[in-house]
Amino acid sequence: MLDVWKRRPPEEANLFNPAFVASLLYEFAKEYSKQTGRGVPLTFFGPSLAAVLHRPTRSRLPYSTVTSLYEWLQDNEDILIGFAKRVQGISPYCKEALRFALQKETLVLSNGHSIQLGVKKGHFPANFLRDTTTETKDIIERNRFFARWFAKSGSEATIVAAWGVRP
Repeated sequence: MLDVWKRRPPEEANLFNPAFVASLLYEFAKEYSKQTGRGVPLTFFGPSLAAVLHRPTRSRLPYSTVTSLYEWLQDNEDILIGFAKRVQGISPYCKEALRFALQKETLVLSNGHSIQLGVKKGHFPANFLRDTTTETKDIIERNRFFARWFAKSGSEATIVAAWGVRP
C-alpha cells in the first residue's frame, strides 16, 4: 500500500508521480504496438520500469535492438541481481499509474491481460521534453527503446523469464 500523496518523500513523489509513470506506460505501449500491431502484455510494464528508472541498469542498456536481449542479459548478468525485488518494489507505483491511465482513458484493457492505447493521448508533450532534465529525457528514450527491444525479442513468457521475473 502506498503512502497518502502528502506524506510521500519529495523524491518519491517526483519520480513515481502517477502522471509521469502513466506517460511512460503510454509511451511503452505506443512503441510496442507500432512494432507488433498488438497490445502490450501487462507483465512487461514492471520490468521496463524497474530497468529504466534504475540509473545503473539504464546506463548499461544497448542503443540498438540489433543487440539480442538474451545475449545482453548473459553479458550483463550482474544486473539481474536484485532485479525481481526492484520489479516487486515498483509494482505499487506501476499499478497506481495504470489506474490513472485507465481512468484518463489513455490506456485501455484489451484481450486477456493486454493493454492498448486509449482514445486520449498520454504522451510527453514537446514543450515538456524541451524543458525537462537530461536524465528525464534519457528515462523516456530508454523506455521507448525497451518497448522496441521487447517487441522483437520473442514470447512474453520467455522475455519475463529471462529477466528473472514471474508474473
